Amino acid sequence: MNQASVSLPVPENLAASGSAFRPLRPECPVAFDSSRCLRLRSRYNDCGRCAQACPARVLRVTHTALELADGCLRCGQCSAICPTGALQTEGFAVDPPRAAGRETPLYVDCWKVPASGSPPDATRVPCLGGIALHQFVQWHTATEGRPIVLTDRGWCGQCGAGSRANQPAQEALDAARALLTALGVAEQALPHLESKPLPRDHMLNEIPDLAAAQPMSRRQFFTGVTRNAVRAIAPAAARRHDASAEARRPRPAKIEPTARSQLLAQAAVLSKQHGRPLPAELFPALRVSDACRNHGVCAAICPAGGLQCYESDGRSVVGIAFDAEACIACGDCTRACPEKALALLAQGDGEAPRGAMILTRWTRRECRDCGYEFADSGSSTVCPTCRKTDLT
Repeated sequence: MNQASVSLPVPENLAASGSAFRPLRPECPVAFDSSRCLRLRSRYNDCGRCAQACPARVLRVTHTALELADGCLRCGQCSAICPTGALQTEGFAVDPPRAAGRETPLYVDCWKVPASGSPPDATRVPCLGGIALHQFVQWHTATEGRPIVLTDRGWCGQCGAGSRANQPAQEALDAARALLTALGVAEQALPHLESKPLPRDHMLNEIPDLAAAQPMSRRQFFTGVTRNAVRAIAPAAARRHDASAEARRPRPAKIEPTARSQLLAQAAVLSKQHGRPLPAELFPALRVSDACRNHGVCAAICPAGGLQCYESDGRSVVGIAFDAEACIACGDCTRACPEKALALLAQGDGEAPRGAMILTRWTRRECRDCGYEFADSGSSTVCPTCRKTDLT
């Protein structure tokens, strides 16, 4: 890869493009933004992570729709695994309370535990399995390094949300511990599970809704009533809107994957704090072969702005640049390339990249035979069409 850098325009913000979350079902706390869904945006993408993560197996995703059947557990595991934040589950946008000292643990409990059974000032979420990697890192920095303790009540093996594994939070927890260790966080400050068993008959049968799980003021109560009313009418309104707007729907704006942005921002804070470089594993790598023909399809299909076309030297030089910070490793570019000239590596190699790097460099010139303007990576003065004509 050429290590020269190039300045790229900032990807368009989704908020400015009219993107909006809508409930998947009126009674369900899971909201969905179709413009963020990789599967719905691109025929080259077969992402189904949300459906695979759903312990109740009630999510189904195709290239035309995301469907939620009866039986949603409210666990948030679908939204925790979504790489673009297309799904959001109520109850996980919590700010951990501050404590007097760094030695005081931040306990995290699930909503199936009655509030009276949780430690004082515990952070409560619908399910420990719905905590995403970036949230572990956020909580660590927000609490200034307090140990984050996930309370294991001994119930997860019997809970529907933990039916695939004894502890549904384990995968994200292991990833958070590995990342924080690489950033210089001491072992005693790493998030961890702690066994705090409660009798089985203390466990609620279902994950409650927000109103039942958290005490509410009068104002919060009426806010909830309004929210539920919006949920009830939103699906029908959405269908009417989508039907009328389908013909004039523009090409989807670039996604801004907020979870990844937040993860990199918090990692940068810890990197500076502990004097450690950002782990290269946070940044995907992309390689391009000589088969590239500068079609620009890869940049056009890239959902997050990781690949973009650039021009320099007064438009005389063109090509493709790659920004590993924006890349979400979805693989759309590799599948869309007509020449299969791109290879995506899930993990970076060496130092973390700084800014967008030039992948290809083509010189724009005028064909001496037909006068057509073309771009070429070599020194040819004849466009590809004329070269083919000469051969025949």
